[in-house]
Amino acid sequence: MQWWWDSLLLQLQPDDEIHVVMVDFWAKERPYCADGSPPQIKSFQQVQPKPNVWQGDHRLTKENWFAAANARNTALCLCPSDWIAYSDDLSVLAPTWLEAVRRSIRGNYIALGAYKKVRNLVVEKGRVVSCEEFAGGLDSRLRHVGEVVSCGGDWMYGCSVAGPTEAFLSVNGWPEANDGLSFEDVCMGICIGNTNKFSFRYDKTMLTLESEEDHYKEKPMIRSDFGISPKDKSHAALNIAKQSVWFPNYFGEEGIRGLRQRVLHGEPFPICQIPDREWFTKKLLSEL
Repeated sequence: MQWWWDSLLLQLQPDDEIHVVMVDFWAKERPYCADGSPPQIKSFQQVQPKPNVWQGDHRLTKENWFAAANARNTALCLCPSDWIAYSDDLSVLAPTWLEAVRRSIRGNYIALGAYKKVRNLVVEKGRVVSCEEFAGGLDSRLRHVGEVVSCGGDWMYGCSVAGPTEAFLSVNGWPEANDGLSFEDVCMGICIGNTNKFSFRYDKTMLTLESEEDHYKEKPMIRSDFGISPKDKSHAALNIAKQSVWFPNYFGEEGIRGLRQRVLHGEPFPICQIPDREWFTKKLLSEL
């Protein structure tokens, strides 16, 4: 987190008004204090992902599974602004990252940022001193286009993305049916694109560098693409997204809009115990 925080502070301008929400599975065990926050940071929150069936105190599974959509929806509910930007942990922001976000606000489009997973990443006071690129860690989109280019929502990667809060609310949040799998980002972009209400641009300058080795200092959370390609869960999730303008998440009739309003007014997240089965295999989550 310190890499990310320091790199953000270097890019702040006097008129920036930023709320930072750090969604952290280990928030209780490893509290982080953003000392030295400048006045432009309106608020800082470190919170655990909202209660869900895949991980944490209320999980139904035997072990903790990967649940990025749930984490991103946690941030969406806690975001008080009309614009939201996401970036992943173990990352440092390139010096041009925040200006790319500002540019997307001025242009009123969803910015799809770039990434590089690198080895031996050395960062000092928010600046990258050195790192080692490797073929498997490079963003495949980097080689195709110029600096900023129009594209489809299927180019959305959750490690670096910014857009109107309304865009993410309009489809009822990130698809939590993808928890346990991943691939929620591409499916999200496709679904938002299907609404024909928002435009997308891929922006190489909205770049994050992410430490490859640090992902394995602790046991990664489980994820599984059940089935055999192309008859697997990820292809099934992709086909659903291609036909959707709304994700049937587990927020009840109020949808994520109602949940967000209640949370922003100080109510706690409700305890969620659905679904109790993995939708692709129909297995009980208690068996996983």
